Amino acid sequence: MEGSGARVAVLGDSIKHFPAGQLSAFDISAANVSKEDIQVHIVSPAKRPVSYQLSESGENVYRVAFVTTEVGSYVVDVAVAGQKVQGSPFIAKAYDAGLIRVSDVPNGVVGQPCQFRVDASQAGEGQLEISINDGEVPNHVQVLGGGRCLVSFTPDTAKIHTIDIKFNGETVRGCPFVCRVADTSRVSLTLRHLELIPVGQPAAFNISVDGGGSAELTVTVRTPSHTTLPVRVSGSVRAGFIAEFKPVEVGAHTIIVNYNESAVSGTPFTCKVYDASKVGVSHLPRGAIGKSLQFVVDASEAGEGNLEISISAAGRNIPTQVHPQGSARFAVSFVPLEAIDHSINISFNKEPVQGSPFVAKVQADPNRIVVSGQSLAATAVGKTSFFTISNVTGSVEDVEVSVEGRGRKHQRAY
Repeated sequence: MEGSGARVAVLGDSIKHFPAGQLSAFDISAANVSKEDIQVHIVSPAKRPVSYQLSESGENVYRVAFVTTEVGSYVVDVAVAGQKVQGSPFIAKAYDAGLIRVSDVPNGVVGQPCQFRVDASQAGEGQLEISINDGEVPNHVQVLGGGRCLVSFTPDTAKIHTIDIKFNGETVRGCPFVCRVADTSRVSLTLRHLELIPVGQPAAFNISVDGGGSAELTVTVRTPSHTTLPVRVSGSVRAGFIAEFKPVEVGAHTIIVNYNESAVSGTPFTCKVYDASKVGVSHLPRGAIGKSLQFVVDASEAGEGNLEISISAAGRNIPTQVHPQGSARFAVSFVPLEAIDHSINISFNKEPVQGSPFVAKVQADPNRIVVSGQSLAATAVGKTSFFTISNVTGSVEDVEVSVEGRGRKHQRAY
């Protein structure tokens, strides 16, 4: 611009950026011109003209004041005496710090990263400033794109941390945000004994808090049906705490312990609740010597655990075979060698199932004489041995027994 235009200048930050929704202004310094010689055109991002007020604010200085609500880039055209000033048209960018969104700031734990998100996607262009405890705690900003970022910091002391956020120098709504930091390393739990627990029986575990000071402890037990169980917490920081609850259903339960609103290391902890009374045993048929006897054990409704089955006769253990059938069902079989009652002991997680011990009646084959006993296989030298002869239809005088040892020597039978 020549002549008077050479002495024209546009001044003020608002010619570059300004807050939407607030009164903004920039100045035009022009000597030897009148108000009527100044022409200003402001166009919004939506291509709509923006009204303004032009006033004389000092000697050779004119002020352009305007208010807009739309975030984005505005085109500002300034001319004096019909000639555009240097730099015109200007691009002024409107922003709105009130449109900054900060995700819920979680509580923190000493020595562990704490993260939250800042969304400036609707706020326009600008400079984001984040300060934690007045700059005492370093923070790292990861740009996620689209005007969003992830902020993280690692607290080293257990105290309230304040988070201040500014956008183009303006404090973001909701500041300061508060992060409560706890030192959960002070808290220790004993939970291993709760890996398997019976339904309907009280369960308890200990909570210890090192050092003095207050301790806000909360204990939550979630059931498989997504409800919470009542939990009673008693004790003190000095004496220690005891948490007690009673499970009422079979399945995996989740135990969560919070200290000053932060999760304690070792939780969530999963304990498995079982019910030995839910183990079912099928009908036991009568057995016969030398023939396999089979029955079914159904633990599908009992929860997780260890099933133990032992069978004995006359104080001696009988070899037993267990065949998984899927869905916690098992086929159990054994071959009786004597015509006597066989005792079947079944336990689930060391608890006898309902009806245990069961009794299997074993009878001999009426069509044949049966000789049975451990001494038929092996016996000790110099000690009296015996075996059983079953299904004898005559008297004892009708029985003839011959026992031959090494060298075919006849041994005396009684």
